[in-house]
Amino acid sequence: MDEKRDELAAFQQDPNRVSSGLYAGCRPKFIRWGQDNHRIGAHDLADIFQNALVIMVLNIESGRLTSLSGTLCTYLFGVGKNLIHAFVRKQKRIDLPGNDELPPGSDDEDPGAEAKMIEQQHNDGLWKDVDDLGEPCRSILILTYKEGMTSQEIADVLGYASAEVVRQLRKRCLDKIRKSKP
Repeated sequence: MDEKRDELAAFQQDPNRVSSGLYAGCRPKFIRWGQDNHRIGAHDLADIFQNALVIMVLNIESGRLTSLSGTLCTYLFGVGKNLIHAFVRKQKRIDLPGNDELPPGSDDEDPGAEAKMIEQQHNDGLWKDVDDLGEPCRSILILTYKEGMTSQEIADVLGYASAEVVRQLRKRCLDKIRKSKP
């Protein structure tokens, strides 16, 4: 039990050293495990691991992670596992390439091309508003809408007591965005 507290204390004293050590030591194991168990490419698993590391750092810095039942590496695997499940669900929702592609040169003739560009600019503006909200809104909204995670998965990853807490926070965050718009 003291070793686990020592890991958290070491992180608080020198987060860069501990994060670097976790990155070097746990990342290859995580990628190997992910490839063996989930058949996901190494590049995607590296991104997922990095997101898990960022979530761990945010949880420690915010005080949501104060004790461990395993090591920090085990904690990263748990967060990464939830992120993998969200990634897999998201991949299943994505259409195969070519389903909605237009023939070459038809962009100009498509009356909806301009509408799509305007919608994309609007979406980019919304994500800028999300970034401006700061934490925890930023993490909750990104995990919900970009990563496709459920409220329960977000609660597990970010260390909230329940999915209901996540739903309430998400509603408040969305209300903040609505109120900021004219």
